[in-house]
Amino acid sequence: MKFSIHELKEKASIDFIYDYRKEISNIVDILSIEPTKIEANFRYERDELFMQVKVDCHMCLACSKTLKPVKYHMQFEDSLIFGSSQEADFPLTDSIELSDIIFGLMISEKPYTIYHPDAKDITYEKEDS
Repeated sequence: MKFSIHELKEKASIDFIYDYRKEISNIVDILSIEPTKIEANFRYERDELFMQVKVDCHMCLACSKTLKPVKYHMQFEDSLIFGSSQEADFPLTDSIELSDIIFGLMISEKPYTIYHPDAKDITYEKEDS
């Protein structure tokens, strides 16, 4: 979902639901993802745009051992700065693709490993007797 910088300067907050299902085609450990609820609050000062974001997402991930589907609910908050200072996370451009930025946050927040209940007894090394 693309927003112009002028829209974001005027809005104090944006609430939307975004469907990321088409975005996961090349990500092997995310099997499915439900439409995601996103709340973003903005503050513009001194040529920088500050964003507080809350994300609520249900997804199905592949078990790290068995590749079986594991349901996972993820909620997180983050803050980002758009601008030209050293503290800025992203440059402040005329249009900002919020859905791509938030998807990147989701990828970095999801667990690296997740296990299906059936995976607890699986070992790949020979056990010492």
